[in-house]
Amino acid sequence: MTRLGSSGRLLICILAVGILAAIGIGLGNPFGAREPFVDLSREVVAGRPTSAVPQPPKRIRFAVTAIVGVESTFSMYQELVKRVCRDVGCESTFALPPSYAAVRRAIEERLVDVAMACTGTYVRMVGGGQVKLLVQPEFEEGREYRAVMIVPIGSPAKTLEDLRGGVVAFVDPESYTGRMVPTVAFAERGWRVESFFSKVVFTGSHDRSIRAVAQGIVDVASVASLVWESAKRADPSVMERVRVIWAADPCGPPPFLVPADINKGIEQSLRKAFLGLDKDEDGRRLLHAIGIRRFVSPRPDDYKSALEVYRRFKTLAGNAQ
Repeated sequence: MTRLGSSGRLLICILAVGILAAIGIGLGNPFGAREPFVDLSREVVAGRPTSAVPQPPKRIRFAVTAIVGVESTFSMYQELVKRVCRDVGCESTFALPPSYAAVRRAIEERLVDVAMACTGTYVRMVGGGQVKLLVQPEFEEGREYRAVMIVPIGSPAKTLEDLRGGVVAFVDPESYTGRMVPTVAFAERGWRVESFFSKVVFTGSHDRSIRAVAQGIVDVASVASLVWESAKRADPSVMERVRVIWAADPCGPPPFLVPADINKGIEQSLRKAFLGLDKDEDGRRLLHAIGIRRFVSPRPDDYKSALEVYRRFKTLAGNAQ
């Protein structure tokens, strides 16, 4: 064996340090692709290898469609969201996007992990494979709900045709009960809502549409039956000011959705948390506050009729006069 002198040992040390420095500077991550790193010059996060085991998120991002007013929706759902995330073992972020379309875009762009969405949002997105059902609510009236058209109690209208020339309130351009269903119902009779009515307005929520009818601001509105039933329970006198003139066939309720590619473990944990809410007193209290009896496992067949309405909405409505 050849002995190295002090100068030789020094040279080896210098070379070793140089190699390590080259690795650190040249690659930016001495562990290669096994750990993510942030390149601040490009603001990109390197991906983990496909063999890495996904870790549970520290925070679940929720979005809730404001079927009723924003303030009411926030106060009703914030505690429910906190409870679900506590049971999953993570923190929560709770957002109330300003429109049904904003909720849909939040799901499409993966800005949220769970969304309480309109049935219309689900039927618009499910065909593209972007979302899947997490759970469905079972309301005090049952799992099904429907669109109902309401008029002031003193309205002379007895049929849909009697509403011609009036002012109609819809909830949102992407609302199922608050736009799609009545649009299809009128289109199948050969009427385009934009020409059948003298004016079409969007109120932003079902409770606002009910108030608009009760106060005589509009001649008719299409709302979700579950909100109508809730309004009657909260204020029975509303039946002295508003009546139902037409009701659609029932369909599946507004579902809770998750992105189609959500981690299976997180999906299972979330579903378990929702399905367990009615099993203890605190959970039942939270459910009662939003008019839900319990959550049930997803039943895609409940939405067959809604999918058909959406298909007609895209075809028939555009051909009516």
